[in-house]
Amino acid sequence: MARTLGRRPIFFAVTSVICLLLVPAMPSEFRWVAWFSAALGAFWAIAMSLEDLSMPGQPKASPPGSVPPTPFEPPPPPGAAR
Repeated sequence: MARTLGRRPIFFAVTSVICLLLVPAMPSEFRWVAWFSAALGAFWAIAMSLEDLSMPGQPKASPPGSVPPTPFEPPPPPGAAR
């Protein structure tokens, strides 16, 4: 089974590219903000890509209709006494 990247690394990679495209449009005293934002986005894109690629695979799907146990009771129906 081929491993794929999730949405998070792609989002941060696209955000980083957008920040790089905005560098020429920034005033010279604020260009460091665009460079820093691009570097931070690239860092998160790489970190999340490594996380996605190091996972063993897709999690097994739970059978239909199964509900995982929770430590809390479900809320009362509307209008019921508390």
